[in-house]
Amino acid sequence: MEEIVKTAPNRRQRRPSQGMFWLLALLWLPMAIAATAVVRGFGLPLEPQAWLSLVVIAPCGLPLAFAWSSIHGLGYPRTAGSVCGIFAIATAVLSLVAGLLGPIGIAAYAIVLSLPAWVLYAILRLRLRKEFAA
Repeated sequence: MEEIVKTAPNRRQRRPSQGMFWLLALLWLPMAIAATAVVRGFGLPLEPQAWLSLVVIAPCGLPLAFAWSSIHGLGYPRTAGSVCGIFAIATAVLSLVAGLLGPIGIAAYAIVLSLPAWVLYAILRLRLRKEFAA
């Protein structure tokens, strides 16, 4: 009789290099906030102090970037892009409101808004484990 060997589903996709990932992970939130100013009709700030204030909030985009990387690493690149894209837009828009509370408020909003992506990651990971175990 033939023996059936179960293997994990082959869902691995090519991911960006680590250097490119870190660059994009740190820059997406400050650039999205700057883009919201352009969309609202204010234009880009000309003063260097305005750009320096965006540097402080650069690490606030990391939770969502890591969620994207984790979901993408499971083999769901479209799901990762869709879900994290939606929450990235929400994070950028709500960061303007949270900016009234300072960088701590922006960080809190960014962490809370990345939680649904992490819940999705946990669900997908459990699903893959069940597929592998079955």
